[in-house]
Amino acid sequence: RAANLRQAIRHYEAALRVRTEQGFPQAWAATQNNLGAAWWELPDGDRPANLHQAIQCYEAALRVRTEQDFPQNWAATQNNLGIAWATLPDGDRGANLRQALRCYQAALRVRTEQGFPQAWAMTQNNLGNAWGDLPTGDRGANLRRAIQCYEAALRVYTEQGFPRDWAGTQYNLGIAWMKRPAVDRAANLRQATQCYEAALRV
Repeated sequence: RAANLRQAIRHYEAALRVRTEQGFPQAWAATQNNLGAAWWELPDGDRPANLHQAIQCYEAALRVRTEQDFPQNWAATQNNLGIAWATLPDGDRGANLRQALRCYQAALRVRTEQGFPQAWAMTQNNLGNAWGDLPTGDRGANLRRAIQCYEAALRVYTEQGFPRDWAGTQYNLGIAWMKRPAVDRAANLRQATQCYEAALRV
């Protein structure tokens, strides 16, 4: 996998010698987005450095992929950028996750439940993960937001329509209930148990 992705990175970088920002801006931005995805997925080497490369590529793509001119592409790249910030293991974890939150919230201006339900649900799930992992601020409030995001995603990610996504979101929801501060610890754990048992159907 690592060798394949390194090959992909070499090809994207080669393409960018011709697909310049000035000459072919849309093709350049698409290639930057793909290059970012390859750096993000690269499993070996220096993981923080790979993710910083991915972030640079996504941010470059957003110079062309603006919300006004290319809203769907802009939202997809914002979502990708959010994932990169959320998984970045170095630096200030809280600051990285706040960056991720901003990216996901931006993407949701375009990725609406009515217009793009699957993309909306994916971004809601990602947003829930970021709120659930956020180490700063009011822990209880962060987890309430995470639960709201997962429950929103489950309006689209049904067991019948998207069983794997449904099960993954149920699992994430269970984690959020389990982590909640102990206002009523037993009730929280019962909720978590229900989510895990639901996920196990898939």
